[in-house]
Amino acid sequence: MKTHIAWASACLLLVMLTGFFTIGQQTYKIEKLKDKNEVLSEKIKELNHIESTSSASENKAFFEAFFNYSDIDIRYETVKKHTTGKGFDYAFPSRSDQKHTVSVQSELLSLESYSKPLDESHELFLNIVEVATTANSVTTNQVLIVQTTMKKEKDGWLVDNVQVKGNG
Repeated sequence: MKTHIAWASACLLLVMLTGFFTIGQQTYKIEKLKDKNEVLSEKIKELNHIESTSSASENKAFFEAFFNYSDIDIRYETVKKHTTGKGFDYAFPSRSDQKHTVSVQSELLSLESYSKPLDESHELFLNIVEVATTANSVTTNQVLIVQTTMKKEKDGWLVDNVQVKGNG
């Protein structure tokens, strides 16, 4: 009888040790997967930030093209590279194909932008823009609040909407 109890105790001990070992292995695997998940989540955040940064840099490039010019006619072609067709129409609602005879120059003095992603392919920017415009040798400085909507297309981010919200 003592041998049966000894064998049963040994088997029970073996089952318990195997169970503890298996649980320990599973716990280790779970911890390892949690760590890997955390690393991947950080990478996703970084990639989202890079995408957002890409839209921000294109937003800035649009404003540089829009406000830094010395020839109005060349300005249209430069800005067109940064906009969709709809965005170009919003940027220049009263444009004319006639050559301009007035000497106008503009310079972007400062740009402060705040963004809010709307979805995966659209991002809204609220921009505070300071511009110096010279027409017929008279320079005026102006602060504008401009809202732009960026649209992600296959070529990258483009301005799809431009609205002047007010003077700063």
